[in-house]
Amino acid sequence: MGFSLAFDARIMTASSQETVCIVDDDAQVRRLLAEVLSSIGLIAEQYASGEDFMRRWQPGKAACVLLDIRMPRITGPEIHDWLRERDPRLPVIFLTGHADVTTAVRAMRLGAFDFIEKPFNVQQLIERVNQAVRQGAETAAASGGNDGWQRSLTPREREVLGGIVDGKSSKLIAAELGISERTVESHRASIMAKAGASNAAQLAAMASGQRPRD
Repeated sequence: MGFSLAFDARIMTASSQETVCIVDDDAQVRRLLAEVLSSIGLIAEQYASGEDFMRRWQPGKAACVLLDIRMPRITGPEIHDWLRERDPRLPVIFLTGHADVTTAVRAMRLGAFDFIEKPFNVQQLIERVNQAVRQGAETAAASGGNDGWQRSLTPREREVLGGIVDGKSSKLIAAELGISERTVESHRASIMAKAGASNAAQLAAMASGQRPRD
């Protein structure tokens, strides 16, 4: 496939034990990427499809995602959209063929960190992953950890939070999610406890990145 494992050890600067998710339907590409990432002290988690990634993804666990742009059923851009709703600060690097460059550039405008064309240069890949991991850590540090509570939410709690931010009642949220109003109230209480919010208005402000009012 034109890939080479020869690279300069001087650029092995990735943070130790950070996790990078590899989402690609090509097993050979996944194995190669995992080998490269492991060689610079990163933990590589492999996902053979978008469905597999979305099913197993855990908020706050990954430092970066390497995402194939063209996959069957669920495409890379669709996964990127899904991730932006759940962890918008997570750096995503698209892996793309030449024909998909326009799509990758469009994804960058929507917040993707970068894209790398296949067959990729291993040194370039390592450099960009290092930069993505560092940027993610710096962004989290700059935020002062104020949004750390959001990373602890379950997928269902994130859905309920979205309804709260939109100003929807518990009854409406319950109807849209197909769960009981009592379940929504339970999730709401759990979310407020994790956020340290005293009311729904304060919670919505915190989730939107605004300074909560006393």
